[in-house]
Amino acid sequence: MFYEFSFRNFRSYKNEAVIDFTAKPISEFEKSLLHGKDTDLLPVCAIYGPNGGGKSSVLLAFHALQDLVLSPLTQLAFMKNKNEKLAETSLTEWNKSISIRNEDALYYKWDDEGKLMPTDYSILFQVDEHKYRYELSTKDATVIEENLYMENEDGDTDALFERDDEGIYLCEELENLDIENLNEGLPLLSYIGMFKNIEKIDNALRFFYGIQTINFDAPSRDRTIFVKSIERDKKRILNVIRSMGIDIYDVRVEYEESGDVREIYTKHKLENDTFRELKFHEESSGTRKIFSILPVILSGIEKGRFFVIDELDAKLHPALLQRIIELFTDPEVNRSGAQMLFTSHDMTTMSNEVFRRDEIWFSALNGHDESVLYSLVDFRKEDGKKPRKDETYSKQYLEGRYGADPYLKRMVNWEVAD
Repeated sequence: MFYEFSFRNFRSYKNEAVIDFTAKPISEFEKSLLHGKDTDLLPVCAIYGPNGGGKSSVLLAFHALQDLVLSPLTQLAFMKNKNEKLAETSLTEWNKSISIRNEDALYYKWDDEGKLMPTDYSILFQVDEHKYRYELSTKDATVIEENLYMENEDGDTDALFERDDEGIYLCEELENLDIENLNEGLPLLSYIGMFKNIEKIDNALRFFYGIQTINFDAPSRDRTIFVKSIERDKKRILNVIRSMGIDIYDVRVEYEESGDVREIYTKHKLENDTFRELKFHEESSGTRKIFSILPVILSGIEKGRFFVIDELDAKLHPALLQRIIELFTDPEVNRSGAQMLFTSHDMTTMSNEVFRRDEIWFSALNGHDESVLYSLVDFRKEDGKKPRKDETYSKQYLEGRYGADPYLKRMVNWEVAD
């Protein structure tokens, strides 16, 4: 389960930004909450804001940290697959040369300080019954600082390892680890995972493997996922599709003699109770997106995955978007604790009928050309009061009452900006 993520000096964010899935003590949709070790957690959070305000950068920071941790292990797996007899000495030499990716393109660039500062990440999560906090600070493809902490059975926090420019501390379980070959460009978490089987480390890495960053701009890949899922789980997918008001009752896949897919057909039920087929590419882009997104999401919900999705609302009718959100907020469906962080421009779902106030987040530029990130529940209006749970959130947002889009009202009213 995911609790909290913070980052600093990343793209348009100069100062620290925090996205928090810890539920606040408010009486809204309490049955939808997930139960963490010591607190309730949110199943979803949605980030709203203007183009260029930093919404996507929050998701990119997630992906960047995940990539920094997992890319060395992915490269190692690739090497082993290419040469199963790869010698231990070869692995050691490879480790000396590997480095995290150069992050020059990621730091804050609207002043001279960003280039001099490291990019910092910190994430709090739970695997099984243990909470972990992982911290990583990088600059110029070098690890500046790295720490991994775990909460023990007594509720106290133990340091599994700590690393800075003065050296590396290892806990008793790791103290015999050979770190002589660890280079300055490789995360220690990745290094241990590559060469040792240590349960506490493997569990932390399991969380990073479980982060599912989704981009639905790959039609050929989506088609492959769709065909495989239909063959495996057609009945359930079609049941969810019809629950969304889409009248598709069957899907038929036609194959070439070689086994390649020749064509995909969808079967529709008409008002006169007759059935007609359409080729899949003749369906609307929204329907095609639903078919590509559902298999991934349904599988991830079963496994308790953490989803990171940019512009989930693109090409989707608001009712379909709301139904996808409900897959996470319905405790009868989401039994394994899956969570989703996504960005959106859709105003119809920014509603107290869909979200709790702590599930609505805003990202926008402040007066210093820096992105800021904050939740609706923590926002204070000009009179110092918090937004009420009975407010029309979308209307207040468009009027600039929540601070994230103060210039949008002029655009809506066809006024000329200064």
